[in-house]
Formats: sequence, structure tokens, C-alpha cells
Amino acid sequence: MRKVVFVMVLILLASTLPMGMSQPWISVFEGKVKIGETLILGDYHVKITQGYTNNSQVQEPYAIIYKGEQIKDVAELKDIIEVEDIRIIPGSFNEETQEIFIVLQYKPTLATEIAPKAGTSFEIDGYSIKILESSNESISLKINGNDMLVKDNSSRVYDRLALVYNEGILRVYHAGVQVKIEEKKDYEIYYPFEGLKAEAGSKIQVPITVINNGREDLNLPLKVVSKPSGWEVRFLEGGNNYEVSKINVKTGSSANLILQIDIPVGVKGKNSVSFAVGNETRKITFDVIEKEGMEVKTPLLGVEAEAGNTVTFPIDLINHGDERGIELEIKEKPANWDAYFTLNGQRIRSFLLDKSGQITLVVKTPRNAELGKHEIRFSVNGMEKSVSVFIYKTHKGEPAKLILSIVDDGGKPVAKAKVQIENETYIADSNGVLERELPKGNYTITVSKEGYESKEEKIILEDGEKKEETVTLKRLSYYFTVEMESNHLTTGFNNQPSYEIRIKNLGKEDDEYALSIEGLPSDWAVNFLRDTQSNLEIKSIKVDSGEARSVYLRIIPSFNAQPGVYNATLRLRSSSGNEIEKRIEVEVIGKYMLSIETSNYLVSLKPDEEKSIPLILRNLGNTVTNVNIEVNAPKGWDIRVEPQKLAKIEGKNIETITLYIKPSKTTPAGEYRISIDVKSDQAESQIQLTARVRQSSSSAYMGVIILVVAFAAVILMMRRVGRR
Repeated sequence: MRKVVFVMVLILLASTLPMGMSQPWISVFEGKVKIGETLILGDYHVKITQGYTNNSQVQEPYAIIYKGEQIKDVAELKDIIEVEDIRIIPGSFNEETQEIFIVLQYKPTLATEIAPKAGTSFEIDGYSIKILESSNESISLKINGNDMLVKDNSSRVYDRLALVYNEGILRVYHAGVQVKIEEKKDYEIYYPFEGLKAEAGSKIQVPITVINNGREDLNLPLKVVSKPSGWEVRFLEGGNNYEVSKINVKTGSSANLILQIDIPVGVKGKNSVSFAVGNETRKITFDVIEKEGMEVKTPLLGVEAEAGNTVTFPIDLINHGDERGIELEIKEKPANWDAYFTLNGQRIRSFLLDKSGQITLVVKTPRNAELGKHEIRFSVNGMEKSVSVFIYKTHKGEPAKLILSIVDDGGKPVAKAKVQIENETYIADSNGVLERELPKGNYTITVSKEGYESKEEKIILEDGEKKEETVTLKRLSYYFTVEMESNHLTTGFNNQPSYEIRIKNLGKEDDEYALSIEGLPSDWAVNFLRDTQSNLEIKSIKVDSGEARSVYLRIIPSFNAQPGVYNATLRLRSSSGNEIEKRIEVEVIGKYMLSIETSNYLVSLKPDEEKSIPLILRNLGNTVTNVNIEVNAPKGWDIRVEPQKLAKIEGKNIETITLYIKPSKTTPAGEYRISIDVKSDQAESQIQLTARVRQSSSSAYMGVIILVVAFAAVILMMRRVGRR
């Protein structure tokens, strides 16, 4: 904010301070510009981008100033930049929105020069100017009806006009240009130079950064469009120098490439190489000069070090010819070692050497380096050299110790946060600390907790290393959870239980939550209760930050509701706009009463006689299904029921069936029990009938005759026995 105020004060002073005979500046644009956008002012294009400075790990905003197709300047947006007819005054940069406040000024052209006289009027590009008074000390005038006073030896700015009054002469300058903003493309291609001088026989590596500004990941083919005959040109991956033909750039990120150009010996003069990234084509121009002599000296040839330490080797370069480009390359190094060159504290791969200079070879040894001597070979413009490092102590095989501290954006520990390290999940302690011993390697750590934004960190652990990392979780302003004991609720016609809904406000702000249920029949009653005792119905509930409250849900089905399971959606919507939906099942428990009746529970019949008995099935509740009639009668009897099965009996309906009974021929006279069971999927009922079996009259007579004959036979036998 202070920088913006400074810019505005600077503009005000520039429009009022005495300027003598110097030409004024006119502000033609003031506002915020996003990274990737371009300000177009006549022939000038000011592209706003980002880049790294020196050893900084944070990208800073830059301006690339073009005039036509020629780059006039590349400058970091921290101080006033003046290039030919334009001046850029940068303000504050918002990293979150990726916007920077910029004032763009233009050096206007002289529109007219007069010795003013009172009453004189004239026009310049739609501006009506009238001289009111003039003297050696000042001039008073009107511009489009607005009064303005310009003192001697000073200037004033009105819109796109600058007025300079000096020694009785009024000079009017006009900035007849328009400024427009060209929005950023889906991706940008940035490389530090479009033209350079190189030696024949040298190898040039041009770093290229591709930035994805779009909303989707990009797969971009790489192609060398044109090159001089005999030249070798290829794309290399920025980190490992693998040759690549296509790159994938995730949205909001960037990819680093190297365009490597091998210039053959014997070439000189102007040459150019054209290449394409996706459908964007770029060109680099080379001014090739003949190769001249150069010496490379390495004062240190071998050093000792503990594994994990960094050692440096100074390299002296002596140039016996004109200024030349120096190409540096690591030819050979032990696996997993890092070696690179620096100049003035900055990593380099190539630079321009005048007469002489010194660069540094930096060698980083891994903590698991093997004991003994290790050689590093490198080349300077094709001349190979070597140095060695002797490892006298190693940490190979030792586990690394990771100490992870998890805090919120206020610096307070976040207890019990979930930490996922690759495929393993851990829980931090109550102080927000997690300590783990891990093998060496590259790890992706994801830290999360309800009510906070998840955070992903990438770390590299070396053998035996103790690394302390702090992860800051940003607490959400509005976040809540909803808990229920079960998503299967039951209700009925005689009993409607209440179910607890537990709401936890895990956000930083207090919030209010509206409750509703969708998907149930419109004639059902749905009540949200403050508690189960008062039966006070509510539509919403307010929960303070960090607190939890309960409401109770009661569902009352309509009188004619069918038993079964109904799907519904419980919806809670906060005043902040957040919403949680829970799928629930509401099961209506029906009322089932099934009875079987008959008009006569005593049936009289003879053996082998069939009688039919009407039976009434009465459903006093809800619909029952799969009704089956089972009869239990004496063995040998012929029993049947018509119909024996019914698919269903609607609620409050009556069905009549017929029972047929036929005793066997040999059934003795007497009373017999017959059980009738009616069973359905939901209910069952039972009755018992009494069947009285009687003998026929002819059978009775035959029995009497048999008794008489038997009695006579007994008397006859007694007489015979008595004689003896």
C-alpha cells in the first residue's frame, strides 16, 4: 500500500514541479495488470511476466518491453523503468491475485508552440483551449471549460495534454496514443535472449520456460522448425538433460527446457534457429565468430570431505582473443551427486568471457556416498578437465529422522491432524507434532484436518539426515460436519421416534444452518425439534465457532401411507452458502391384523361323506401378501381348500375360501380336531374346527346281530361245558 501511495505522490509531483525546458511525461495508464497480460501503447508492447532473480526461490514480476518485434529491455518491476518514449512506475504486487499496480507514462509530441495573447482560442485533437490572461509570471487559460494556471518555467498536465510555459512561450504537448490490455494466453514461452554471439564449434544451451496460464493441463509438442545446414539442434529436459519431443505442463505451473544448439567448426556470420512449442514459433539469431585460443586452469585437483558436504573448486579462465561465449558441461560424476558451475553466486551453464575470469565448480556429495575417491569430469568449450573428492566418512544406510510440526495460520499447534506420507497415514500428537524415521528418498506429504485446507509438501530426505519441517494449515472461515447414528430411520402410525442430528461448526466464524428434507410425500409431516421434551419445532439453528449442537428429526407418515422404505435427502445449508446432503432411508412400519372365521365350528358327517365349509379371511390392517392356507386333519382324510393361495389381500378387505372335508371309510365314529392356519408375509391366524363322525343305520343293525349271535354262542358253550 505504501508503494502505491508513493507512486501517486510521484505522479502528482511530476505534473506540478517546474520543468524548465525539459519535455514532460503524461500518464496514459494507471491500474492493476495481471501476470501474463500485455500493455499495448502504439509500437510499444509491455509484457508483464515473472522470473527468478539471482539465487531467489521466489519468482518476481518482470516487464519485457518490445518495440515492434525487438526487445528493448527486460527489467524487474521494483524501480522506475524508462525506455525511449515510455516510463513504467511499478506499485505493489499481490501474490494471491497475481496483479501488480502500474503507472504507464508516455513522452508526448509537441502539438503547438505559441506566444499567448488574451482571448486567443485554438483546438488540439478535441481539446478546446482559450487564453484568458498571460504575463511573464504565469498564463491563465481554459481547457474544455476548466480553468488552469501555468506558472512561468513550469508545466501542467490536463488529461492527454502537457502545457509548458517558459519565457512567454506556451508549448502544448499531446499524447495521441491509446492503451489497451492484451490478456494473457493459455501459455507463455520465455527465454532470456533472442540473439547472441557464439563461437564456431561451441555448444549453446538456451534455457526456455513454458508457463501454463490456462485452466487445463497442456500437452505441447516440441519442434525445430528451421536451422542452418550442419547445425545440431535439440530440446532437452531442464533438469536431467534428456532429449524430449513433447512436454506436459499442468495448469498454473511451468516447465523448464533447454534448447541445445551445436554450432559446427568453420561457421561464421549471422545465422538463425527457429523452434516451436505447441503452435507458438520463436526465433533465435546467432552471430557466429571464429574460435580463438583460451586456457583453463584448476588450482585444486582433489579435496577430502564428509558425505553430505558441499565442496567447491575454483576454475580460472584466460581468454587470448576477443570476447567469447563459454559453454560449461558436467561430463561425468558419481551417481546421485550434484555438480554445477556458479559465477557471482549464480548457477550458470554459459556466459560471455572477455579477457579472463574465474568460475566455481560446486560439488554436492550425497549423505550415502561410498568411501574413497570419486572423480568429476567437466568441459569448458569442449576442453575436458577433471577433479576428485575423497570421502572419508559416510552416512549410508542410516535412516533419516523427520520432525513435522503442524500449526494453524495463527501459529497454534493443530492437534491430531492426519498426515499421509506416500501410502502410509499417521496422526500427529496433541501438540501437532509427528516424528518418524524414514529411509532416504523423495516424499510427498499431505496434511489434512476437518475445518482446514489440506496442504501438500514435497521433501527430500537423505541418509542419516535430521530434518525439521513446519506445515501451516489455513483454517476455513466456514466449515461444518453433520453426524447421525444411522441413515436408516423407522417410523409408523402409532410410534414416531426422534433421531438426533449433531452439527459441529469447525470454521473460524459463527454460522447458522437451515434444515430441510426432500423426497418424502408432501402430505407427510417432518419436524425438526430443539429437544425431545419440549417438542419446539425449528427451521434453523445457530452454532458458534468451535461448538456443536443437536437437533432432533421426527417424521410422521400420512394415514394412508403404504409401509415400505422411502428414500429422502437431508439437507443442511449454512448462511455462508456451504451445504451438506445426507441420503437417508425412512422405513414405514405398517399395522398388520389377519383373521380367519367361519359360521359353524362343529361339522357332523359320516365316513366317506364330503362336506364344504365356507371360511372368511378378514384383513383388519395394511395389505398382506403371499397368503397361504394350511390344514391339519386326521390321517387318511381327504382335505382340500379352494383357493389354497392368494397373492394378496388389500387392507380392510375380505376374502372367502371353501374348505372341503371327507373322512375315510374306516373312520370310527367320534369327534376329531381340524386345524386351519392362514399365513402371509406379514401376519398369520389360526382356527380349529370339530368334525363329529357318526355311523350309518345299516351298520348299527349289523352290529346288533353280531352281538346276539356272539351272546348265543357263549350260552351254548357254557351248557356243553356244564354237562361235562
